[in-house]
Amino acid sequence: MTLLAFLKVHPKVAQAILRHSQISMTLDIYTHVVDDDQREAAAMLADLLEDPLIG
Repeated sequence: MTLLAFLKVHPKVAQAILRHSQISMTLDIYTHVVDDDQREAAAMLADLLEDPLIG
């Protein structure tokens, strides 16, 4: 869910993807505020995972 939050996917869409029966589970457990440092780190990880030699 953290990646979905990073991608600004609506929480109700994430709830459906994750198959949570309660939105509170989706929001309380899997989301948090993503600051610029975390956003940059996630972008670097995504780039790394797209590398055919690594990911």
